[in-house]
Amino acid sequence: MQPKTALFHLAFATTIACLNIGHAQARAVLFEEPRVIRDDNIDISRNIVAETQLYCLALAVYFEGGSTDEPEIGQRHVARVVVARANANRAIWGGSNICDVVFYQRSKTCQFSFACLPSARRTPRGGAAWTYSMAIAKDELEGRSNVEEQSIRYYMNAALTSPRNACRFRKEFVPVVQAGRHEFFREASTAERIELAKAEHAECKRQEALKKKKVAKAKRALAAAKKQPPKKVTVARR
Repeated sequence: MQPKTALFHLAFATTIACLNIGHAQARAVLFEEPRVIRDDNIDISRNIVAETQLYCLALAVYFEGGSTDEPEIGQRHVARVVVARANANRAIWGGSNICDVVFYQRSKTCQFSFACLPSARRTPRGGAAWTYSMAIAKDELEGRSNVEEQSIRYYMNAALTSPRNACRFRKEFVPVVQAGRHEFFREASTAERIELAKAEHAECKRQEALKKKKVAKAKRALAAAKKQPPKKVTVARR
């Protein structure tokens, strides 16, 4: 091979090698993982899961009691019911996550009625009542609540409950304590439920009276309709 030819081939090979190296470097830059710039102001010690569950529990305390001027003792018992259901980890109550329990819905019925409201109506607006509900929820989660009852799983505000639902409560659950405007219940054993079903409850009597009144009203309306003379039908002549 002539010296000039050899020199030409050497220069050409060097150029190709440089191009390949440049191409590889370009690919490396193109597929390089983006660097995350850490903001030193971010608090990486925060427990977002715990904060979320605290918020959900505070929502239940606020809307089930705090926003209706329920006294502190009633709000603390509401918090105990929610946490007790989560600790029980039962599918009928939504499992073990507090937020799942608070917003559990079955057959379009929420176990905590506020959870079925439109989002605008179940969003706290801040203020003293919300701050207080947050404090009560935090006490319950961190074991500082002074509520002694460990068995309560249900509650009812009799003044705001229909006789039908109140009657059902009386027949299914055992009353434990009255706290504020709410009465709190525990689950009944099989024997206790039989006895509860036999007992005479004031709410059940009211419900029965309402049913009889409704039936009587329907009968009177039917009797009045039968007494009305038949309407004359006018046939147009042609």
